[in-house]
Amino acid sequence: AWVEPAVDRERNTYRFEIRKGKPTPEEKKAIDAGTKLGRGAKFRCLLSGEPIPEEHVKNEAKAGRMGARLMAIVAEGPNGRVYLPPSEEHELTARNAKPEWIPNQELADDPRNIWCVGYGLDTFGKLFTPRQLVALNTFSDLIGEVRERVRRDAAAAGMADDGVPLREGGTGATAYADAVATYLAFAIDKGANYWSTLCGWHAGRDIIMSTFARQALPMVWDFAEANPFSDSSGNFFAGIDQACNLLEKVTASHEGFVNQRDATSSVNGINDCAISTDPPYYDNIGYADLSDFFYVWLRRSLQGIYPDLFSTMLVPKATELVATPYRFNGDKEKAKRFFEEGLKTAFSHMRKVAHSDYPLTVYYAFKQAEVVVGDGSEGGEVIASTGWETMLEGLIQSGFVITGTWPIKTELVTNLKKNVSALASSIVIVCRPRPEDAPRITRRDF
Repeated sequence: AWVEPAVDRERNTYRFEIRKGKPTPEEKKAIDAGTKLGRGAKFRCLLSGEPIPEEHVKNEAKAGRMGARLMAIVAEGPNGRVYLPPSEEHELTARNAKPEWIPNQELADDPRNIWCVGYGLDTFGKLFTPRQLVALNTFSDLIGEVRERVRRDAAAAGMADDGVPLREGGTGATAYADAVATYLAFAIDKGANYWSTLCGWHAGRDIIMSTFARQALPMVWDFAEANPFSDSSGNFFAGIDQACNLLEKVTASHEGFVNQRDATSSVNGINDCAISTDPPYYDNIGYADLSDFFYVWLRRSLQGIYPDLFSTMLVPKATELVATPYRFNGDKEKAKRFFEEGLKTAFSHMRKVAHSDYPLTVYYAFKQAEVVVGDGSEGGEVIASTGWETMLEGLIQSGFVITGTWPIKTELVTNLKKNVSALASSIVIVCRPRPEDAPRITRRDF
C-alpha cells in the first residue's frame, strides 16, 4: 500500500489517495522519487512541480506558517494492517483538541544534535500535535490521582501508613504509592517517545518509529501519530508492561540507594568504594539538552513526589561535562578546555576514594571521525581521535594506569541501526592507581 497525491491543477488543490497492490514501474519510480530533492528542506512543489528554495521553507516554518495535512489512516484489522484514506472528520477531530498546558520551554540551539529548531520547532510544545499534548497532559495529571488511590488500597491491605515518602526512605503505604507513581511516570515518558511529531513511519515493518531512533531531535517531514489505546507500537500499555517485566525479574536482596552528585566535586561522600563509570563522550551527545524532552513530562508527573529533583524548569546544564561549542559562543577551544579540565578533576576525585583492591572500570563507546591535529616530524599529518585522547589523558594525569581493556557487546543493533553508523560494542578500560614510583606519561608519549 502507498499514498499517492492527486493534484487538481485547475483548482490548485490536492488530496491524498490510498493505492494497493504491486505498483507499475512508473508508479514505483514516482513513489521512490517523492517530492524530496535532497538533504534538508529541499523539495519539489506538489502543485507546480518547481523546486522550492530551502531558505523559503525555513523562513515560512519559523514564521509559524508550516502546517500539517492528514495523509492516511492505518488501522488494526483482523488480518493485519488496514490502510484508509484521510477523512475530514478525523482531521477536524485532531485539530479541535485543546491542551490545558503546553511546555513552552525552549529547545537548545544545538546544531549538532537538535535539527528541528531551524524549522520553527523551537519549544517542546511545538514537538507535539494538540491531540498528543492532551493525551500527555491527561496521563501526567492522573499520576496524582492514582498515587492517592494506591496509598489508600495499600493501607486497607494492612501496610503501615506512616506518611513517610519514598524520598525520605519510607517503606509504608505512602512510599509504596510513590514507587508505583514513579513507574507509571516512566511509562508516560516512554509514551512521549512515540507521541511526538518527530516519529517517522517505518515502511518496511509498517510500524511507528520512536522520536529517539537516534540520539538527536531531527526534523521529520512525514510523521506518524500513534494511538495510545491501540495494540500497536506506541500504545500506552507498552511502558506499563516493560516496567512490570523488569520488576518481576529483579532479584534484589539488599537495599540500594541512588544519589545525584557532581562528579567533579564529590563521589557520594564515601571512601574505599568500587567505581564503574560511563563518562561523557566529548561532544558526541548532548545528554542534558536531549533529556529535557523527557524531563518536562516527568516534572509534571513527579514534581510533588521529588521536589528537589524537579526544582528547575529544565535539566541543569552549566556543569555538564561535554565539549559543546555552542555553550561557549562557538569557541571550540574553550569547549575542549572545559571538558578536559572537568574530566581530569572528576577522575582525580575517583582516584582519592577508590578502593585499592578493586580496579576503576570505565565504559567508553565513543566513535568519532579522526581529525588532523598537526604536522608530524617527517612532514606527514598526525591523526588523532580527540575524544579518546582526552579521556585517556584525563585518566593518566589523575593518577591511574591502564592495566587492561575488555570489549563488551552492549549495543542493541536493530534494523534501523544497521543503516546508520552505530557501534556494536563498548570498550571497558580497566585502571589501577599508579604507584608513587611509577614513571609519568606525557601527552607526547601517546
